[in-house]
Amino acid sequence: MDSEPHNDAHDFIPSNASAAGLDALQTVDLDGLDLDPGTRTILRRLQELGFDRTDLSSHLLKNPKRLAAVLVLLYPSSSSSHSSDSQESFTTPGSSTLHVLLTTRSKSLRSHPGQTALPGGRVDEEDREPKILWGAFREAYEEVGLPFPSALLSAASNTIQDFASIPHIPNIHILCTLSPHLSQWGLIVVPVIAYLSSPISSVSTSTHEHNNLPSLTLRANPTEVDRIFTHPLEGMLDPSLASGRGDLADLAEKGSEGWPYEDELYNSTDRAYPQLGNSIYRMHRFRSVASPIKGLTAEILVCDLSVLEGVPQAFSL
Repeated sequence: MDSEPHNDAHDFIPSNASAAGLDALQTVDLDGLDLDPGTRTILRRLQELGFDRTDLSSHLLKNPKRLAAVLVLLYPSSSSSHSSDSQESFTTPGSSTLHVLLTTRSKSLRSHPGQTALPGGRVDEEDREPKILWGAFREAYEEVGLPFPSALLSAASNTIQDFASIPHIPNIHILCTLSPHLSQWGLIVVPVIAYLSSPISSVSTSTHEHNNLPSLTLRANPTEVDRIFTHPLEGMLDPSLASGRGDLADLAEKGSEGWPYEDELYNSTDRAYPQLGNSIYRMHRFRSVASPIKGLTAEILVCDLSVLEGVPQAFSL
């Protein structure tokens, strides 16, 4: 295959500074949603971040396929495991706990088999504008059957009827995109943050389904995903909150494939990666109900959300 960039490479490279439709998506009316005060505060802080405007064209000119997008889908789940005196908690007493949707990758995949991941993958040339957003939700639909946000379809066309065949719902609200992350394999990964409110009902007969998202049943595509699960977002800042009830029995068994470490809840190692110029990379690992949350997935959730909240971690970054 020709290693030189095609003449139309610039047409594929999404420049976040000029991506079509972004401004129209910055109008989510949080005041119109049924939110508790704590959830409204964190969602508003995310929304105020807006869409990252990093121009990635110079990094992607030689290989546009190095661009990827992942979806950080947040949703409310009632929980009693969060103490009311938690400093700058994502919740207030009696409110909902924000959870994040995660998957365990199929063991048949060539890259990162069996590892925890956020829904997402490489942005395709065929993805509509805004490509970052479209790519994240296309991958989420392919992996777990999550419908597209209606607002995204509207932003990509003058009429949503152009996408009548694409499943979509109005209660997925796109809040922001975060600064790009560079994976150890050279992929540029842009996190897309969205909130799922008042989910609709759907029916599934799949054995790979997850019913913890209220009234929304997701299906794992067995060629890509072995398991769908969720994790309390605040558990990425304080690992003691990993379980929905604060009960270690809910989590993957210690010493098992789901948590093969001696530490109870959190483990880390520092390693030099030749792919990143021998930079020292701290590998975070969090115990969950499924596979360990680690690598780039943990980095995105820890670094970005901890900076956003300014909450002291119970571990060293």
